[in-house]
Amino acid sequence: MIDLLEQCLKKIDLSLYVRGNRNRGTDVLTSSIESFARGRGLECEREVFLGLKRKTDGYKGLIDVIIKRPEGTLYAIEIDSSNKKWSLEKLLYAYRKDYVPIWVRWCTKINIEIPSVVNLIDLTNKQG
Repeated sequence: MIDLLEQCLKKIDLSLYVRGNRNRGTDVLTSSIESFARGRGLECEREVFLGLKRKTDGYKGLIDVIIKRPEGTLYAIEIDSSNKKWSLEKLLYAYRKDYVPIWVRWCTKINIEIPSVVNLIDLTNKQG
């Protein structure tokens, strides 16, 4: 499923959102992921709290999108236009909760190490 999702997302022209409109680009990716999942009859939910709070300020770590397959496999997806260590923390937490973590990255080149348990969909070269 991850490969199919990656193929779908790589078809999106993100160049319109690189300068000054990153939130809109992330919204486009989120909606595309939802359409991908629902088009395959999979359950999908946005902004899901799995139980992780940031130690410094108690901020709730919401996962951008959760997809559930009929056999029970759960995917936790984070979508970012920059290098957010907090997103990695959320994905690693999801992994410990038996989710398949997926980090969809676009816009800013990746300059942090990504653990092997996190599946990366790298769209950073898709901005035209």
